Amino acid sequence: MDAKRRARRVRTIIQVVELMDKANIRAWVGGGWAFLALDPAHQHDHPEIIFYLYAKDAAPARILLTEAGFSIVEIMPNSFVAMRGKLKLSWTLLWLDEQDGTITYDNRLDKSYLWPKDAFPREKNGLLEGVLVYALDPAACIQHWREEYGAYTGELPKDIKRLPNLKSLVHDRM
Repeated sequence: MDAKRRARRVRTIIQVVELMDKANIRAWVGGGWAFLALDPAHQHDHPEIIFYLYAKDAAPARILLTEAGFSIVEIMPNSFVAMRGKLKLSWTLLWLDEQDGTITYDNRLDKSYLWPKDAFPREKNGLLEGVLVYALDPAACIQHWREEYGAYTGELPKDIKRLPNLKSLVHDRM
């Protein structure tokens, strides 16, 4: 990914974070962008921008995104996608279970995933271009990838292949 495209993506993430903050909606950056927010040395390309937010905030978030020039192109039971030009933001919805654990469902709602306790910090824990953001905990992210792709024999996400390089970041946060 070239530097200009990367800078546009970072500006978009910051714009979305600030938009959600103004509306008191917590939205966590996930995937490779969470790793970057937690460790600026983590500099490989992240074409996909993933956010997580509580399901109760999904409708207001979609309205805010639409007002900011995004088109909502797909709404599924557990997620939605917002597009602006070629830029795609994937949003996964979170729910609390009976024991206040944070869960997500697949888009058929027939399989759930219980996230580790501190996967979604209550305080902003990452930094992108000097702006504080909520970032998915890297240890939880890696655990999720392992459980999701553990039996998968095809191409794994780049970050899974780079686990040895990411261990120091994970251990620093544990």
